[in-house]
Amino acid sequence: MKIKYFIGFIVIGLAAIVSVAWAQDVQFPVKELGDCQNQSACKSYCDKPENIEACVSFAEKNGLMPKEEIEAAKKFIAAGSKGPGGCSGRDECENFCNDITHIDECIAFGEKNNLMPPEELKEAKMVQAAIKRGAKPPACNGKKACDAYCEDSNHMEECIAFGAEAGFIQGKELEDAQKMLTAVRKGAKPPPCKGKEACDVYCSSPDNIEVCMTFAKEAGFMTPEEAENSEKMMTAIKKGVKPPPCKGKEACDAYCSEDSHVEECVNFSVAAGFMDEKDAEMAKKTKGKGPGDCKGREECEAFCKNPDNQETCLNFAKENGMMSEEDLKRMEEGRRGDRGDQGNREDMNREFQPGPGAENPGSQMMPQQAGPGGCKGPEECKSYCESNPDQCKNFLPPQGNREKMMPKEGETGEEMMPFQKNQERMMLPNEGEIKEEMMRREGEIRARMMLPQENQEGMMQPPIDQQPQNFQQPTDMRPPIDNISPPPLPPSETPAPAPETAPVPAPSSFTPGAPMASLLNIFLFMLK
Repeated sequence: MKIKYFIGFIVIGLAAIVSVAWAQDVQFPVKELGDCQNQSACKSYCDKPENIEACVSFAEKNGLMPKEEIEAAKKFIAAGSKGPGGCSGRDECENFCNDITHIDECIAFGEKNNLMPPEELKEAKMVQAAIKRGAKPPACNGKKACDAYCEDSNHMEECIAFGAEAGFIQGKELEDAQKMLTAVRKGAKPPPCKGKEACDVYCSSPDNIEVCMTFAKEAGFMTPEEAENSEKMMTAIKKGVKPPPCKGKEACDAYCSEDSHVEECVNFSVAAGFMDEKDAEMAKKTKGKGPGDCKGREECEAFCKNPDNQETCLNFAKENGMMSEEDLKRMEEGRRGDRGDQGNREDMNREFQPGPGAENPGSQMMPQQAGPGGCKGPEECKSYCESNPDQCKNFLPPQGNREKMMPKEGETGEEMMPFQKNQERMMLPNEGEIKEEMMRREGEIRARMMLPQENQEGMMQPPIDQQPQNFQQPTDMRPPIDNISPPPLPPSETPAPAPETAPVPAPSSFTPGAPMASLLNIFLFMLK
């Protein structure tokens, strides 16, 4: 666990001059630096406070230091080339500030002369405050020494405790650190690497994946699903099949979506049991892309739900053998049946248009609107129409059908109600609603046809024609209204049932990257 224990920070610019400049291809003797003959002589020259300005100028002129370090060195010069406690030179100032008893003086000097970046100053003050509260720091001095000390698993508990007390290990990082500590106490052996970067490199090697996965599971860094998937990956690796060289879902999505990597990703998915041979064959054939070059379940679902793209999706399924000619024919017949059903619905809507000077009963009975006289519900409107039959006439259909609904002498008049007895009020969707509902349902059917199906174990499901068939195309596309159907049409106008449509088989996966990517995201405990 890398603890950001920050004490030695003051002489950034000066240290950079003596350590960075001489790593470059410098021709000796260096005239600008007192004609020093070698690196050791030049270092001695620049350690003298009176020569620091010449050394900084030389480093800046020859591009031997980053800009931010040049600025820090100039600030040090502006402070009189003397550090906290009057120290001068890299070694002297480092030794002074590595002593924890000088932390207050060193932080004050760094803040006053703007020698510390804001984040480092903040961390230094957190360490300072923790020590004042009585927290015991790790048995190390200086940032580099404490980094090395705390990366040793033997000192992990000591460093985590101080980091938590100081407040720069918190939240998810603290939770992960405590999980790791618990696993180590139980005897789990962490990978032989120190620090996040080193462990990333170590655990990326196929030869080390098993060690890293084992520790990650024991430390609780994996969910049960991730642990199960990691076992499948190990099975493939033991077979000699190497995983794609990517880490994390996003990186592997991008890697496996490239045509040149599709076969590699598919082969590993098959070896790990994430994909069967049939799905693999289809994925290789389509290069992991669906109709319109869509990638991934969500993108392909959105594409095929668009009515403008449905023909493209059907053609894609046909061209790639996802549907038989017979199934395609039956689906087309179902579409024609839907159109016929819509025509009958339009006829029915015309029957309920108002006569001359009358209001539209359909619009009167939409949700949140009242019936005659403001009545709501069948019982209230029945009572109202018995007392006010003239006012209820405006809710009747055209003259041709009005006689069927007008009360005869001696009757109560309930036949003229716009409701059927013991039923909620009827609401007839308009033509736009019917069309929208039909397009939505058809789009969903076709979208499901285009998309890969996954089971709970991450495996791709077989085509629907190999599964129990539960789906049936509805013969009436009218949305249900409180489970109440509209009044039956006259016998001559009753629509014929639409032809039964074919159950739509689910195609094989277009996206080999999708299962691979999510399953390669096993990673790993993170050391910071």
